[in-house]
Amino acid sequence: MANRSTDSTLPALLWNNAHVRGSEVAIREKHLGIWQEVSWSEYLAHVRRFALGLIALGLNRGDVVAIQGENCQEWLYCDLAVQCAGGTVATIYATSSVQEVQHILTNSAARLVIAGDQEHLDKLLEARQNGTPIERIVVIDPKGCQAHADGLVLRYKDVESLGAELDEADPGRFESLVFSVRPDDVCDIMYTSGTSGLPKGAMNRQWGAIDGARAMLKALPLGADDAWLSYLPLAHSFERIFGIAAHLLTAYVLNFADSIDTVNIDVVEIQPTIFGAVPRILEKVKTSIDIRIGNTTPLKRAIYRLALAAGRRRIARQRTSLKTFRTVPPGRVVTHADLRPVSTRWRLIDRAIYLLFYLLVLRQLRKQIGLLGAHSVLCGAAPMSNELFEYYMALGVPILCGYGMTELHNIPFLSLAANYVPGTVGHILPDWEMKTDDDGELLLRGPIGFCGYKGLEHELTKTLDAEGWLHTGDLVDIYDNGYVAIVGRKKDVMITSGGKNISPEYIENKLKASPYIAEAIVIGDGRRYITALIELEPDAVGDYLQKKGIAYTTLKDMAGNAEVVNLIQEQVDVANTMLNNVEAVKKVAIIPRDLSHDDGEMTPTRKVKRAQVERLFGELIEGMYR
Repeated sequence: MANRSTDSTLPALLWNNAHVRGSEVAIREKHLGIWQEVSWSEYLAHVRRFALGLIALGLNRGDVVAIQGENCQEWLYCDLAVQCAGGTVATIYATSSVQEVQHILTNSAARLVIAGDQEHLDKLLEARQNGTPIERIVVIDPKGCQAHADGLVLRYKDVESLGAELDEADPGRFESLVFSVRPDDVCDIMYTSGTSGLPKGAMNRQWGAIDGARAMLKALPLGADDAWLSYLPLAHSFERIFGIAAHLLTAYVLNFADSIDTVNIDVVEIQPTIFGAVPRILEKVKTSIDIRIGNTTPLKRAIYRLALAAGRRRIARQRTSLKTFRTVPPGRVVTHADLRPVSTRWRLIDRAIYLLFYLLVLRQLRKQIGLLGAHSVLCGAAPMSNELFEYYMALGVPILCGYGMTELHNIPFLSLAANYVPGTVGHILPDWEMKTDDDGELLLRGPIGFCGYKGLEHELTKTLDAEGWLHTGDLVDIYDNGYVAIVGRKKDVMITSGGKNISPEYIENKLKASPYIAEAIVIGDGRRYITALIELEPDAVGDYLQKKGIAYTTLKDMAGNAEVVNLIQEQVDVANTMLNNVEAVKKVAIIPRDLSHDDGEMTPTRKVKRAQVERLFGELIEGMYR
């Protein structure tokens, strides 16, 4: 079939790639220790069969199909097949509870659900037993699943077989479906993290996903020679940007990790050219490096410290104080045309010294963590501390901090490695406009395909106003050179009993710069001073105790150890030196266990549910104010 020139929808992009690139590799996935390759033609063939299988099962244009599972090639086939068939995908995190699944299925009105494996099927069956109207469930990996005689549960391969039969009977049906998808059609419903209540389903149009990715690619040039490792949830906008939209636009190879538990091994094998991470993952990698280095010989530790010092001298040349920037007043619009990027300034001697240590130490270290070939390591979903950023940049790892949100479905700001300014989330990208309102809230206008929350469509103008400005809920400082600094979330701002406005996120990031602190939750709304709940980084604290010769058995035991209490207080004291007196943390309490999504304290992307944490650990909090 001849290539169609249209590229205004994700199904059309897939069609074009398959007909232009054919046998070129599109996807790689590890099975039983061996990387298997899938060509663009095979990719489209799977999507074709599954889309037609959905039609055979009675899927109609505009119907919603929910997907819950781990990242895998079949998720991608199902996702794009639903879109090709004229449907809309509702995404569910693999770790979502039965209650969360019920809410999403009820809100999205999805009657057909795709489950990754037995674990996800069990959740769906329980949700159905609780009254959630589910008509069909398709299981990607049916191993261990019981047979269901009522036709409720089908295997993924069964649906593909139905599609193959329909394709044979009506060969032109699939092409007609693909090019019936319109740019204004809703491609997916992504659910917000739910930090302050039930998740809301943000509906996004086809053109928004594509135009947003195109705008990003003007600043971040990627091509078919690049490789991306897909392991962050495909239910999250960060992974959907790079695992679907940017992947289809550039045709780079998408690699699926064996599982989330093997990412550290898979990334070393793949050595991707572009890698995505959340700060928590990069913090864990740094902790593992610190532990390994700490257990080597004194000579190796000394060389490592010298190499890091050389790298940090390089970064010091890039530091720019925000005090030299001029903020713009509320209402003034800043665009990419206003951008004046701050460039790295290197001395020749710094280059020479760094190159020597790079060849001796840092190159091998980058290879060991799988980032030797990475020209871009994108960090998103949560703020990254300056300390963590500078550590990786000192290693020679090009970190790019990005800003996004579920409603955007794309990235309007990006801190390119050569233009990074500490304390900012980078600068505005092409095709975007930004301003603040009188409260300091960030407003964005650009390739935004967001068209409302499912079930709350009548409230669209509360988020996206009549002039096309998206109200983000983030408080920011916008600078006249195009850079942006996040102050905090508007809904999270605390007012102390003394009437001072405090952004907890800023303080928390200072605390989390410590290798011994995994999470910090700042308390102080209506209180006379600031306190914090601390979640320990068990690997780093465990290594510290081991070197001290102190035994422990559980996290509760670790949290109550006097040495650990003193260690954490030292870390808090360091953070307080970077805060003013009103922001300084006066007391801390160590949480005696891990925070988890299963217990309702964290979202699937490890954002803290403040109200829930404050309720669960109320006694610890009150103890800090006695």
